[in-house]
Amino acid sequence: MFFIGVFGVEDKQKEIKTIKNLSCKNCDGFSGLTLFKQYTFFHLFFIPLFKWNIRYYLVCNTCNILYEISKEKGVRIEQGDDTAITYWYLKTEEAQYPADYHYNNKCKNCGKVIDIQFEYCPHCGKKIK
Repeated sequence: MFFIGVFGVEDKQKEIKTIKNLSCKNCDGFSGLTLFKQYTFFHLFFIPLFKWNIRYYLVCNTCNILYEISKEKGVRIEQGDDTAITYWYLKTEEAQYPADYHYNNKCKNCGKVIDIQFEYCPHCGKKIK
């Protein structure tokens, strides 16, 4: 008997919902913020077995700035709970890189310098490639 194992590790980003009753800290726009879930998962025969590095973030629909929210709040909102996210829960996402790190890619959406291995911009959340 011959068995071929098809497995792998992938990153995935999933749009959860748009929150309309929240203003952006950056532009004070009321066009809403979109909640995303980002995670890494292991799959076997294209069936996801387990997930890790789960994080939730909001992207402003006007200025595309990225805000990270707590995992607990993100899970509750994803499950359909009417958990309120207020202005004070918005934590601006800022990447910290070592001093000797070499940048070699720029996001076409927001213009920020990012690592070339990223598929999605960590600043605006838009797909790069």
